[in-house]
Amino acid sequence: MSEKSAADYKNLGNQALKSKNYQDAIDNYTKAIEIDPEDPIFYANRAHVEIQIELYGSAILDATRAIELDPSYLKAYYRRAVAKSRLLKHKESTEDLNIILKLKPDDKNSKALLQELNKLIRKLAFEKAIQVDDEDFFKIDIRNFQIDDGYKGPLIKFNDEEEIKFDIDQEFILELIDFFKKGGILPKKYVYALLIKINEILNNESAFMEISMDHKDKNFINVDKFTIVGDTHGQFFDLINFFSQNGYVSDFHGYLFNGDFVDRGSWSCEVIILLYFIKLVFPNKIYLNRGNHETNDMNKVYGFEDECKYKYGEKIFKIFSKTFENLPLITMLNNDYLIMHGGLFSKPDITLEDIRNKVTKKPNPKEGMEMELLWTDPQKEDGYGMSKRGIGIQFGPDITKAFLELNNLKGIIRSHEVRMDGYEIEHDGKLITIFSAPNYCDSTGNLGALINVDKKGELEFKQFKAVEHPPMKPMAYTNSSFGF
Repeated sequence: MSEKSAADYKNLGNQALKSKNYQDAIDNYTKAIEIDPEDPIFYANRAHVEIQIELYGSAILDATRAIELDPSYLKAYYRRAVAKSRLLKHKESTEDLNIILKLKPDDKNSKALLQELNKLIRKLAFEKAIQVDDEDFFKIDIRNFQIDDGYKGPLIKFNDEEEIKFDIDQEFILELIDFFKKGGILPKKYVYALLIKINEILNNESAFMEISMDHKDKNFINVDKFTIVGDTHGQFFDLINFFSQNGYVSDFHGYLFNGDFVDRGSWSCEVIILLYFIKLVFPNKIYLNRGNHETNDMNKVYGFEDECKYKYGEKIFKIFSKTFENLPLITMLNNDYLIMHGGLFSKPDITLEDIRNKVTKKPNPKEGMEMELLWTDPQKEDGYGMSKRGIGIQFGPDITKAFLELNNLKGIIRSHEVRMDGYEIEHDGKLITIFSAPNYCDSTGNLGALINVDKKGELEFKQFKAVEHPPMKPMAYTNSSFGF
């Protein structure tokens, strides 16, 4: 039997891509490149797959290599433009698109993307020009808001004072879930009140939260079971499915949601509103780490801003953004596990005391420890590597081991990346990736998973499949095409 040629591997890659077996596609294109490293098509094809799985930094490198091999290869310019647009490098993306349109003025995809990018660039410039830095988004008298007579959802009784006080319980949470399942939209008065009160709670939480199930610990939270949840990305019906399977937040069942509550999925408002209301009912039983998608820049591209404006208006979106800026970035559980959305730091000798003293809440972290907590990824190789995303870094098993030994910890729990089984134990058992959005974006075919921790500190992994949801595509409220 003869060995496969580069063309054979390319065809296998194409078949895998068509079947959405993205890693197989990358592996086959890589084998084609190893046999024939001078064919630009192999690099451009691999870049296309890398865009599908959000490895935008790698996609830019591959597209650039394809252009170096063939400066007239327009598809490579388009791949690079798409990858740059998703890293929010809007002007750099337009430069590639203009090259395409100079040579092929009727290219529909390039014209459409360029139009969207130019519109977004103008919008961002306008918002920056009118921005009022000292605006107090939370200074709202909700007594001025009326509730429509036709509203049939769960009710909140308010007092008549300026200070917001309302009494809700688990029954309200269950009514809210049922209301959202039927497509309900809450009165703006309720959402304003929710955001004002949740921000008051977040004001009392530090960027680095420390909690423990040990009654002897000063950070004791008195629960019998604690669940860690990865990315949920607006997949409301999957969220309530695993609540029904694994148990709801209660006085004796705590939860930590490890970021990326919003964007991509078209029920992002429902997800974050539900989580915020649960935190009002159980402020010391549910914790919310910030993810890289709880940032303004990402929300403008990946759906939450447009969805929120459609359902609740621009001002409520801006207040949501302010609450995102106030979320913790990292949590330590039982003095054993450090939990963050992204991963570890570019400096190998960071201590817990460094984290306590240096990590702060910031609007849109673009550098430093805060950015790394939101963006970094593990890699199989030792040492540090360049991020395949184009932001942050990658860190190897030796980095994880040294960090844990320095800080007397058992392990790292992080999210931020799809895992086909919903979770993966990595770095010689010292790092766990947990991802909780099954069949991510209705296309990936992955399981979702969560981690249950008992009072002895033992970990149990629970997997679940995607459930049916109303016929609405991801990012249904945005006209943008470069979020995918």
